Amino acid sequence: MIHLGDKVTRKISIFDPSLGISTAVPVEATVVYIHPERRFYTIECKMPAGRSFRESLYFFPRCGSYKT
Repeated sequence: MIHLGDKVTRKISIFDPSLGISTAVPVEATVVYIHPERRFYTIECKMPAGRSFRESLYFFPRCGSYKT
């Protein structure tokens, strides 16, 4: 079960211009929002340069994402 303030590890894609490819890098993020009906949650990742970004992710299983 995910709660506000939890630390989670997720893989994000980072583009490396020197190689010309994207790589998946695991980052630690903090859960900053959970939809009241638990449809999705938002995480915030702090990057080394002092910047941060947020990304919303779905809870699983979602309606229609699995067969009954």
